[in-house]
Amino acid sequence: MYQFKFADVGEGVHEGQILEWKVKVGDKVKDGDTLVIVETDKVNAELPSPVDGTISKIYFKEGEEITVGQVVVDIDDGTGKAPEVKAEAKPEKEETKKETKEKTQNTGSNGYQFKFADVGEGVHEGTILEWKVKVGDKVKDGDTMVIVETDKVNAELPSPVDGTISKIFFKEGEEITVGQVIVTIDDGQTHAVETAAVGEGEEEEEKAAGVIGEIEVSSEVMASSNESHAPKAEAKPAHKKALATPVARKLAKDLNVDINLVPGSGFNGRVLREDIETFANKKTAPQTTSAPQVTVSTQGDVELVPISRLRKAIVKSMTLSKQVIPHTVMMDEIVVDKLYELRQKLKPLAAEEDIKLTYMAFIFKAVVMALEKFPYFNASFDQENQQMVVKKFYNIGMAVDTPDGLIVPNIKDANLLSLFGLAKEIQSVGNATKNRNVSLDKLQNTTFSITNFGAANVSLGTPIINHPEVAILGVGKISQKAVVEDGEIKASYTLPLSLAVDHRVIDGADAGRFLTYFKKLMSDPLSLLVN
Repeated sequence: MYQFKFADVGEGVHEGQILEWKVKVGDKVKDGDTLVIVETDKVNAELPSPVDGTISKIYFKEGEEITVGQVVVDIDDGTGKAPEVKAEAKPEKEETKKETKEKTQNTGSNGYQFKFADVGEGVHEGTILEWKVKVGDKVKDGDTMVIVETDKVNAELPSPVDGTISKIFFKEGEEITVGQVIVTIDDGQTHAVETAAVGEGEEEEEKAAGVIGEIEVSSEVMASSNESHAPKAEAKPAHKKALATPVARKLAKDLNVDINLVPGSGFNGRVLREDIETFANKKTAPQTTSAPQVTVSTQGDVELVPISRLRKAIVKSMTLSKQVIPHTVMMDEIVVDKLYELRQKLKPLAAEEDIKLTYMAFIFKAVVMALEKFPYFNASFDQENQQMVVKKFYNIGMAVDTPDGLIVPNIKDANLLSLFGLAKEIQSVGNATKNRNVSLDKLQNTTFSITNFGAANVSLGTPIINHPEVAILGVGKISQKAVVEDGEIKASYTLPLSLAVDHRVIDGADAGRFLTYFKKLMSDPLSLLVN
């Protein structure tokens, strides 16, 4: 019997919600067949079966929350009986508590209280984009009720039950946070309002039912705070534990951070992944000042335009990169007449395989070969331990312009792909990213990034490194211009380049050698085909 668990997929995704089962008990499946679609904070992930067999047990219903490591389905693969999966035990006294002192939200008790679920440590709030239902509408299990804008994707939240919409708590455009009830569904049953219990003992940490199961709760309610209040948090008694999930506690332990000293910015003061990372970065990152408050002009008309979730994520990542990484940028320009001619010859062959052969495929190929020759560019810098983390795999990221902002997916194991294979992946991943349905694995574990200024009809720029990478290559538009070769002026196709590096670990001379080798490859593109 094979017990299929929700795996740790990284990128801050430690929890998810069962969106749709593609199988039922008794169905036969083969290795690779999709079992279930799980909604995370970034994408809706399709989880495939790792074995051939028959579905013998499904542990979670659609709409229910799952966390990393939990068994979600048993598959009878003929290897024997599965060990019993036990529910997480609660302390005995927890089950008998009847008295509560504080309600998390006053929503009433008639019908099913649908909450904005915790779909990952990176997402703790969202914006109501569009309601698909109104009060009085009948819904079935799985029907989309509302679209919520989050960090990376616009999530469609389905109803977990059959019933009638009896109350909607938020309007379109309003902010919601994890754990808040956003709609009540009359499913013909009476549900108790969830409350947060407050214990009597000072030193005993209690547990309460949360949106992903049990979460650890401190014995006093913590107010939301920001980094400027950190000194107050330090004065907190040692036995008063922070409000956080086990995942957050593990991250704090891994980063050697006392979670009780971290100000929580989540719902009811919950300590989130970002809070821990920010607190940890304060130990090593240069001290920075807060951005000055913007004074709104009192003369003339102004328009206040809220930024999207994705834009907020870009603000955070770009600010972190510029604060932590001392950038230096090397620029050059190369003649690519031979590349132009080779591409023109290969385009019809690629078209026969329904592949659009762009210059980016050649650039990816040359970048991989340069990274193999200069491995420190395919690395991250571990500042705390003062060491380079050199990657032996090549997941090359590409900045994709979407209607909502820049997203950087990557081409996995780019060193193993042919020129046409790279072109096909670049086309496929680029289209999926623009449609905001790129798979989660394409956003993980990027080792080096490329940004294409040419797509915006620009020749040169100063790209920002994606932390914790150590370099990024910017390529401008290829254009024909007058150049001097062997004392003669001729019209040639040229490609502008901008290489930004982390000057803590890569010197200008190393960046120059990397660019020189890259230029050599691009100037003689046949070398890319024989590799």
